[in-house]
Amino acid sequence: MESDQLESSGPRRIVKQQQIQQQARSKVKQQKLKITFTGYVIVLIFLSIVQIIGVGFFTRGFLLTRNVLPDISDCSINNSCIPAKFDKAVILIIDALRFDFVIPINDDSANEYYHNNFPLLYDLAQNDNGILLKFIADPPTTTLQRLKGLTTGSLPTFIDAGSNFDGDHIDEDNWILQLHKQNKSIACMGDDTWQALFNNYINPQLNFPFDSLNVWDLHTVDNGVIKHIFPLLDKQERSKWDVLIGHFLGVDHAGHRYGPNHYAMKEKLNQMNEILLKVISELEDNTLLVVLGDHGMDPTGNHGGDSIEELESTLFMYSKNKKFNKKNKSFYDISQQGKNYRAVNQIDLVPTISLLLGLPIPYNNLGYPIDEVFSNDKELVEVAHKSLQQLNTFRSNTHDLSSKLDNSYNSFITNYTEHGNDKHHYEQLISSAKQYQHASLEECKSLWATFDLKLISIGIGILFLSLTFLLTYARSIPAVRVSTMSFEFIGSVIAMCLLGLVISLSIYIVLKPTDFSLNKCLAIGAALGIIIGFWAPIMDRFSVNWLLHQTIDFFSFNFNSYSFLGLLFVVSHGLIFASNSFVVWEDKMVSFFLITFGFSCIFGLSVKNNITKAQKILGLSHAITFTLFARFSSMINLCREEQRPYCEPTFISTWWSVLLLHGCTYILPSFIISFYKLTNSYHSAAPLWIGTGLKFLMFMNAVHWTLEYVHNSDYFAGRWFASSALLKPLKLAIARIVLFIALILANFSWSKGPLCVKLEYQAENSGDSDDNNGLQKSANILGYGNVYGSSYFLLVLNFTVAIMMVTKPLGAISLNMLIVQILSLLELYDILELRKNLVAPIIFGLLGYQNFFSTGHQATLASIQWEIGFLTTETIFFPFTHLNIVLNTFGSFLIISLAIPLITLWKIVPSNKPITVLSQIITNITTLLTYIAITGLSSLIFAAHFRRHLMVWKIFAPRFMLSGLLIIILNIFLITVPLVFGTGKVVTQVNRIFGK
Repeated sequence: MESDQLESSGPRRIVKQQQIQQQARSKVKQQKLKITFTGYVIVLIFLSIVQIIGVGFFTRGFLLTRNVLPDISDCSINNSCIPAKFDKAVILIIDALRFDFVIPINDDSANEYYHNNFPLLYDLAQNDNGILLKFIADPPTTTLQRLKGLTTGSLPTFIDAGSNFDGDHIDEDNWILQLHKQNKSIACMGDDTWQALFNNYINPQLNFPFDSLNVWDLHTVDNGVIKHIFPLLDKQERSKWDVLIGHFLGVDHAGHRYGPNHYAMKEKLNQMNEILLKVISELEDNTLLVVLGDHGMDPTGNHGGDSIEELESTLFMYSKNKKFNKKNKSFYDISQQGKNYRAVNQIDLVPTISLLLGLPIPYNNLGYPIDEVFSNDKELVEVAHKSLQQLNTFRSNTHDLSSKLDNSYNSFITNYTEHGNDKHHYEQLISSAKQYQHASLEECKSLWATFDLKLISIGIGILFLSLTFLLTYARSIPAVRVSTMSFEFIGSVIAMCLLGLVISLSIYIVLKPTDFSLNKCLAIGAALGIIIGFWAPIMDRFSVNWLLHQTIDFFSFNFNSYSFLGLLFVVSHGLIFASNSFVVWEDKMVSFFLITFGFSCIFGLSVKNNITKAQKILGLSHAITFTLFARFSSMINLCREEQRPYCEPTFISTWWSVLLLHGCTYILPSFIISFYKLTNSYHSAAPLWIGTGLKFLMFMNAVHWTLEYVHNSDYFAGRWFASSALLKPLKLAIARIVLFIALILANFSWSKGPLCVKLEYQAENSGDSDDNNGLQKSANILGYGNVYGSSYFLLVLNFTVAIMMVTKPLGAISLNMLIVQILSLLELYDILELRKNLVAPIIFGLLGYQNFFSTGHQATLASIQWEIGFLTTETIFFPFTHLNIVLNTFGSFLIISLAIPLITLWKIVPSNKPITVLSQIITNITTLLTYIAITGLSSLIFAAHFRRHLMVWKIFAPRFMLSGLLIIILNIFLITVPLVFGTGKVVTQVNRIFGK
């Protein structure tokens, strides 16, 4: 008996020892995987830091603000003021009041919603007490930038436009400041941008600001202005103020939310007409009324660019007892819808209103007084003299401006001194003054933004150096990749980064350069230190010749026709930035690239012989699906102004788009389930995520946009359910619930959840046992062949649902097609053996660009969908408002970034070499980053090259800004979510369960 126990204990001891050894090997393998993973993350973090520094330097060099002189004008200097013509002024800004909104249109082109609904201004201008002018804005047409121009008389800059949503105090001379200096009381109500800019000058007891950025709110600001303006116009309250400013936003918000072609625009214009009629009835004889628009709006209701519709706004001036000087009646002819109507620049309002109120003209002003408000030519000559004195003073103290106009100014002064009282010389003097101002303005426009070529060059240089390493790292030979994972390599990067910081700090302390601040010196030192730290160990370990030969051999072995196609796409995409026409039509070029790849796959499958007939049919179906959806997506577009009339916008909310959204609630999950069933992976977490969760969240999304359509539709206007007080909170609640579940609850559950596999037991007849009737159980793991991909794809769905929530219906439909395209691509890559090919991540990148355009975006300021920021909040609330806008704008890029690891993970069994799997994922991630970096660097280079181009601020600058943001956002996102959160969890979990 004892011998039997000894014999049985021996095998048990051996088995136990083998288990211990297996566990030890597993722990070592997991530890090695963790160290390797950490090394990859550190390398990518340093690379992202370098690229972000490069973008920062270029941006600081390219988007500098103009030089602002701190001087303040004073009446005592050159006797620069004239007696005030009015005691008080009421200035009403109707935001986005396009000029054709206020003039009569009586032909077939008239639109019932925005034509002939605001007749009061034109009717009053038919008398000599009123004047109506076309008011031309300087681009970019954003509200804060326009208010700066309307109060300072200076030219705009792109940085001003970028600050539209983070306004700050104006630090240059303006007529609001001049009023404050003369102890005038300023009352202000409406758009809170006035408070941001002029809070120090407005009477605090008469300041009533309202939140201005919720473009879905048409009434709060306007109702606030109405509530406070009429009590102040009462006789007993008039003594409290000298200038009353009211800024209405309803017309602008109606345009942003619905576009001008909507009944809400008609209601707003009618309301403004009634309010102004009441305001005029309350005016005193010594009060000047000024009604103006700060900009117009394009056919979609947006603004920010320089199309005619955005630039042509309205200026109306009225007085009960003063008459305006309309010398040439033909200037006010509204035939041809006002195309030849008298027009003035918006900056001309600054010297005009300053002189009318007895103020000195602001020091930095570039405008010229408006003729019509001064009663005769003698008065016009006098104000021309005051205006040119101010312009000459400004020019003589601005070093960037030439002295070529000095002779013109001296000639005017001489003629004014000799003939200033001779009426026969009035027209000549006025004409010469206008010529001087026009020439000065044109010169200043050519210098409106000062480019710092040093910073631009440094930015491009840093980005180029980072790209050289990124190119090597993305498609490097294995020996180089492995060497960069050692702590010696990472230590080198950290050490050289610190050394660069110390050296740059020392240089700054010793040399004290005037052109560079401490932060700039440290940034340069850190970037160069990181780059040197990257290359030093590689150059030390491998000779240049060996690297070149190995790289050539590596690419020769891995390069084929598909690789060439991918390389061709990247080069072509990078070169389009050399032409403004190609940049304008970038959306069509991206679609062409994708459709070309789809046809290439169809051809490749047709001639491929080493696959079965079933695989060929399946592959062809995926290739055709991918190509058709690429074509369908290209049909959803928001045309930029330069594309008209060759482009018809289709990105609009209609009943059928909302209906399609409901259909997608059932169609997309069915598509995804069919892909999962191909690999027998629809088990465990998959039914809950796809069959239940995805359908529910997509249904809630469709309900939200249905309610939004009902609220906005002409058909439902006035019906109780469309105007119900419950509608708005219900929409907010749905959006909040969907985003909370998709971004927080679902991701947390995914990180703790199981893999999409199922253990299935089968009974088999052993034939040699009497126990259990000769039956023996065997286990089969369902979903084993796609254990990585099926689980990881659920993470992609989490973010996709959130992005669909903040995307308008047609954009969400495009994202539905994107998900099917991604799955079809993954199947194609498997059949065509392209998962390790250069073209694989590049096509994903192109899909990101195409869906950026098909979700209603362009590389323009006007296409930013600011209203989406208020999908979950009624006011600006950090970070939710900002998160909505980021998800809406860059959602397609975030989806394809999340899907990049699937190129490696889709349809592979658990690997006994997880580090190899991780290495291939890093290859695809860095290849995508390389593609974005190449197109981004090309965009920056050509923006710098064309910095004096006529279209620089309209085409090249917005496109480089998009490239810079993509470089920053994708670097951060790819490291944190797809790599650390997604790949780290899936690869580690599979290795722990199935590790060998």
